[in-house]
Amino acid sequence: MRRASLPGCPRSALLPALALLLAACQPAAFVRPDVPVPASWPRQAEVAQAEAAASLGVQPWREILPAPELHALIEEALAANADLRIAIERIELARAQYGVERAALFPGVDAAASVARERMPGFDPRANRIGENAVVGLSMPAWEIDLWGRLAARSEAARREVLASAALADGVRTSLVAQVSSLYLDLLDLDAQDEITRRTLDGRRKALRLTRARFDEGVSSILDVRQAESLLAGSEQALADQARRIAQTENALAILLGRNPGPIARSARLDELRTPARLEAGLPAELLQRRPDIRAAEQNLRAAGASVEAARKAFLPRITLTTLLGFASTDLGRLFDSDRYAWSLQPTLGLPLFDGGRLQAGVEVAEAQQRILVEQYKATIRQAFREVADALVAFERLTEQRAATRRLVHANRERLRVSKARYLAGISSYFEVIDAERQLFDSELGLAQATRGAQQAVVQLYRALGGGAAESSASNT
Repeated sequence: MRRASLPGCPRSALLPALALLLAACQPAAFVRPDVPVPASWPRQAEVAQAEAAASLGVQPWREILPAPELHALIEEALAANADLRIAIERIELARAQYGVERAALFPGVDAAASVARERMPGFDPRANRIGENAVVGLSMPAWEIDLWGRLAARSEAARREVLASAALADGVRTSLVAQVSSLYLDLLDLDAQDEITRRTLDGRRKALRLTRARFDEGVSSILDVRQAESLLAGSEQALADQARRIAQTENALAILLGRNPGPIARSARLDELRTPARLEAGLPAELLQRRPDIRAAEQNLRAAGASVEAARKAFLPRITLTTLLGFASTDLGRLFDSDRYAWSLQPTLGLPLFDGGRLQAGVEVAEAQQRILVEQYKATIRQAFREVADALVAFERLTEQRAATRRLVHANRERLRVSKARYLAGISSYFEVIDAERQLFDSELGLAQATRGAQQAVVQLYRALGGGAAESSASNT
C-alpha cells in the first residue's frame, strides 16, 4: 500500500512543520514565580520544628473571640453587608463571562427561513421575469473548530477569573469579620475609657469641693482651687471627646452591619474577653494556599498565562464550518415537497497574513499584563508575610505592655492615696495630688488601650493568616 504525499512537498519537510503545530496545541504549564518563603516566623522557630501547634488561620471565626454578642453582630454583617454582597455578585458576573467564552467551543444551531422575490433582467426579454427563492431549515453559523486550543485558552482564562473572584469574596468575608471585631473592640475600649473618665470626673468634683472648703477655711490657696477647676474641666473635655468617638465608631459599625448609622447595643466589658496566652501562626508556606488575596493573585496570574497562550495561537490557521439542513425551492408553494430537500457544508480555512501588527500587539499586551501580575503576586506574598509578622510582634509586645501597665496602675493608685493623705495632713501641696491623679488617669487609659491592642492583634493575625476562608470556599482550588 502506497502512502499519499503532497505533490512537491517531501515528508522530511512536513515533519518539522507538523511538530511545530502540535507543540502550539499544548497548553503551557503554570510555574509559580520564585518567592523566598521563610521556614518559620520570627520567634516561632520551635513551633515550625514541632509542627504541632494549630494555626489561628484554620480556626473558625467564632473561636477567635469568645463573645456571643460579637458573634451575633458578625452573623448580621455576613448576611447584610453591601461590600460582601457586591463581591458575591462579582463572582456571578465572572461566572457568566466564563459561560460566554466556554460556549464558543460548541457549535450553534439556528432555525432559519428566508423568502426572496426578485427580477433578474437579461438579454432575452423572456428572461425578464420575477422569480422566487425560499429556504427553510436548520443552520449552523460559522463555527470555529478549536484545532489549536485558542478558544480553550480563552475559556480557561475566564474560568481562572471566576476562581479569582471567589477568592476575593473570601477575602472580603475575612476582612469583614476582622473589621466588625475590631470596631466592636474599639467600642468596648471607648466604653472602658468613658467609665474611667467618669470615675475620675466624680473624684475631681469631690476634690474641687474639698479644695474650696479648705480655701474658705484659709488652709488652701486660690491656686489650689484653680488647679482643681482645671483638672475638672479637662475631665469634662475628655468625656465629651470620648462621646464623639463612641458615636462615630457606632456609626461605622452600623454601616458594616447593613444598618443606617445609629447606636449599637452592647453589654460586654473589655476586660471580660479572654485573650490567648500565645498565638500560633503555623508555617509561612501555608499562607500561599490559605490567604484569599494570594489565591486571587495566583488565579489572575494563571488567567494571564492563558490569555498569552490565546494571543499567540491567534497566528495559527483557523478552520470554520457553516452548514444548512432543510428545504429549498424557487417555488414557495412547493417548498416542502419531498424532492426539495437540501443541505450544505462549507468549511473555510483562514490564515492571517497581514493585519497591521494587530495580532503581535495583542501578544505584547497580554505578556505585559502577565509581567505586571507576576510582580503583584510577589508583592502580595511579601505584604502577607509582613502583616503576619507585625501581628505576632504586636501581640507579644502589647501583652508585655498590658502586664507592665497593670503594675503601673496599682502603683499610681497607691501614690494617689498617699498624696491625698499628705495633702490633707498639710505635709505637701496640691501639686502632688494633681500629678498623682494625672498619672493614674493616664495609666488606666493606657491599660484599656493595651488590652484592646492585644485583642486587636489576635483579630489582625486571624485576618493576615486568611482565617475563615476554608469555611466558605473549600472547593475553589
